Amino acid sequence: MEVLVTGGDTEIGRTIAEGFRDAGHNVVISGARRDDLEVAAKELDVDAIVCDATDPASLAEARAQFPHHLDTIVHVPAPRWAGGDPRTYSTADTAAAWRSALDATVVSAVLTLQNIGDHLRSGGSVVTVVAENPREGSADAAVKAALSNWTAGQADYFGTRGITVNTVACGRSADPGYDGLSSTPPSVAAELARLALFLTTPAARHITGQTLHVGRGALANFG
Repeated sequence: MEVLVTGGDTEIGRTIAEGFRDAGHNVVISGARRDDLEVAAKELDVDAIVCDATDPASLAEARAQFPHHLDTIVHVPAPRWAGGDPRTYSTADTAAAWRSALDATVVSAVLTLQNIGDHLRSGGSVVTVVAENPREGSADAAVKAALSNWTAGQADYFGTRGITVNTVACGRSADPGYDGLSSTPPSVAAELARLALFLTTPAARHITGQTLHVGRGALANFG
C-alpha cells in the first residue's frame, strides 16, 4: 500500500508513519519544517516532501513530488500557535489563536485533499488526526467540530469512488492510577497510529464519515 503521512515533522506524524512502515507499507512523509522532516525521514528510512499544507502556493509547487498513485492519505496537522493562557489574551491574541487553529487543522486538511485527492486510488482511505482533547468552548474544540462536519461531507463525495474518509481524535485519557487493560497504557500517538492503520484495512471498509476517539484505557461512560 502506498501511504502519505503529512505532519511528518511532528511526533505524532512520525509515530503514524512508523506504524504504517512497520506494517509493510511504502510510506512518504511531508511537512513544513525541513530540518525536523529530514531527521524523521532518515530515522524511518522513507522519502520526504517539504511543503506547508496551509499554503496553497507551497502545495501547488510540491504537487508533482507526491506519489501519483496513493492508497492512503493520513493528514496530521502541525499546530504553530503557542500563546499561553487564553484568559490573558488580548483581542489580537484571540484572533491569532482561532485563525491559527483553523488553518492548522481544517484549512490544511481541505487544501491537502483538494491538491492531491485525485492521486487516491479507488477503494483508498483518508484519515485526519486531531492530536489533542480540546477544552469545551475553545478554538480547538470549535475547529474539531468543523473538521468532523467536513469529514462527513467528504465521505459522501469520495464514497462514489469507494474511498473512506474518517477522523481519529484524542479522547479523555485514563485517570491517574487506573490500570485499564495494562499497567502501562500506550501513548496517545501509538493509539492514534493503531486506529489510523485499522481504518485502512478491509475490516474497516464499512466505517466512513466518522470521528473516532482513542482513550488510553479510560473507562467508557454510558451514563
